[in-house]
Amino acid sequence: MSLTSLLLPDGELRVIRCDIVDKLISCGDGDSALLYLYVVRTGVRLNENTAMRELKFSKERYERAIFTLNGLIIQQQAADEVVSSPTKTPKPNYTPAELRQAREHDHKFSAVCSTAEDVFGKLLNEPQIRSLYMIYDHLGLPAEVIIELLSYLKRERNSVTRRDVEREAYIWSDMGIYTYHDAQQYLEKLEVQKPLIQAIFDAMHIVGREPAAKERQFASACLEKGFPPETVELAINRMYDNIDKFSLNYLKKILLSWHEKGVHTVAEVTAIEPEIERKTQNNNIQYSTKQTDKLEDWELEWLEDFERRRQNQAQEG
Repeated sequence: MSLTSLLLPDGELRVIRCDIVDKLISCGDGDSALLYLYVVRTGVRLNENTAMRELKFSKERYERAIFTLNGLIIQQQAADEVVSSPTKTPKPNYTPAELRQAREHDHKFSAVCSTAEDVFGKLLNEPQIRSLYMIYDHLGLPAEVIIELLSYLKRERNSVTRRDVEREAYIWSDMGIYTYHDAQQYLEKLEVQKPLIQAIFDAMHIVGREPAAKERQFASACLEKGFPPETVELAINRMYDNIDKFSLNYLKKILLSWHEKGVHTVAEVTAIEPEIERKTQNNNIQYSTKQTDKLEDWELEWLEDFERRRQNQAQEG
């Protein structure tokens, strides 16, 4: 087969920079090259979820391709175009007729609705059908993936609501779970991580209630970054030492600071912060990380802001 027909294809033409192509070739990474071609072809600001779905990339593959493109140090304008924040499109306002048409004539969506009725334990109402169709049509999750998602929620929870399904669907969409294989891999990973996730919830004192979506995401992110539950507990203790209250944002900052230093286990953390180990080993040694010479700049700024807000609240009270 001659390849000359590929040089002048019919239809709209796009121009690519030879210096960028040279760097992509020398890099030898197919995913980053494919992502660059996708950006050139679409000619618009990149929508992350749409790109992952159309390229059939998992979240991990997509982020790795983005990282590689950034590392090529191509022209800033091109880099900004590729790595721009994903655009958020509003939810479609489906009419009752559109929803009825989809359920009656799209056998895949009809299967999703039947599974959802089994999960909810009742016939679907219009808001539930609308939410499911938004996941199917707007987010672009295939029917088999939505069915896996629904089955997972039914196994994990005593009762499932429409908002539970929609919230979980956004998480799966953000992670690039667009195939049955991706869904199976993700669910297998969750099963392996379940005891560790529960240990993190215990360290966060989440008892007698379902963890919120942001709490589940936080626990998963801790494991993804290599933090075992005991390190998360160490960070929680430090948080209470510093601000005497629970703050998920503050906890994230502590872990992020450790992650940037390349320390993840308790042994690694206490190697660079031995005062934590001394406090853990001997409760008679009264040590508080509130000592300003032990705090990082961001912690000092946080504490100043926290104290300022507390004083303002006292004055208003």
